[in-house]
Amino acid sequence: MGDKVTAIQSFRAATDTEITDILIIVFVILFLIVIFLFILNFRKALKAKFLKKLFMKTIKEKGLPEKAGEILWKYSTKLGRDPFLTLEVKASFEKVIDLYVEENPNYDEELIQDIRKKLGFDFVPSFIPLSSTKDIDIFQSGRLTFQNKTFNTSLYDKDEKYMYWLLIDVSNPPDIKGKTVKIQFLRRDDAIYIMEGQVVDVIREGNKTILKIPHHSELKRIQRRQHARIEVDMPVSVGKISEKGTEVKWLEGNAKDISAGGMRICIPASHRIKFNLSIGTEIWLNFTLDGKDFQLKGVVVNISERKTTICYGIKFVNIKDKEESHIINFVKKKQQKMRNLAKQRIG
Repeated sequence: MGDKVTAIQSFRAATDTEITDILIIVFVILFLIVIFLFILNFRKALKAKFLKKLFMKTIKEKGLPEKAGEILWKYSTKLGRDPFLTLEVKASFEKVIDLYVEENPNYDEELIQDIRKKLGFDFVPSFIPLSSTKDIDIFQSGRLTFQNKTFNTSLYDKDEKYMYWLLIDVSNPPDIKGKTVKIQFLRRDDAIYIMEGQVVDVIREGNKTILKIPHHSELKRIQRRQHARIEVDMPVSVGKISEKGTEVKWLEGNAKDISAGGMRICIPASHRIKFNLSIGTEIWLNFTLDGKDFQLKGVVVNISERKTTICYGIKFVNIKDKEESHIINFVKKKQQKMRNLAKQRIG
């Protein structure tokens, strides 16, 4: 009996020792995990502090106030975005500003405009598509449609929340407050855009009727041209082909833009009658582009007259692959140069 009691006591002592050892091991492991997490978070905090210090230095170098840096850092991190990317990419910047405006009813409008200007985000080049209604230029004209009726309109003003569209030459505007309207506009050298929005208010300023519509990023883009177009300023010899196709009458013009599909040429308005080009007229075009001489056949597809000049939209006819490729490469190089200039402007 005594042996049994002794054996039980020995077993309990051994078991208690094993449990104690296991608890100590578990405690040590938990302690090490806590220490590891503390070190990890400490390193993250140090890294974040260093990055923010570097970010604020960049803000200062770009001529922005400290308040601007605090706003961009805070709302970039809230969105899980790289704050430095916010300074370089317009789309990222606008998302951050949208959140700031949403959470701060008394947001600083002047500060936002100053930030946007100094970062180079106040202008979108024509070769970059619009991503938000905020990108639409003031005085952009368009056509507003409501209940199968169409009105001429123009972007009169805009702020961080709303755009203000002016109805042009409308003496008796429809009851449009609270209703959804469609606005279509052509952005020069880009595309046709279509947007919809609810009119939250109708503002009267004398004879002016202005529609207040919230900003959004739902823009439908309809590409008008097959080829990218770039502005140029270069001499072009234009040869009008006679009806018999045997004679060519030459005149000096100036090319204002070019793509692989055609070009826009302007001549003095005083030469309009003498040259007598009309839509459908076939012509020859002699010009030098990026060191290469071209002689291309074209046809007039549109005409626009101004006070001192008249411009012709020319479509190339039967252009060869090699010539087309040369023009495409020229346009790409020019666009890249413009992008680089935009980056330099950003800082």
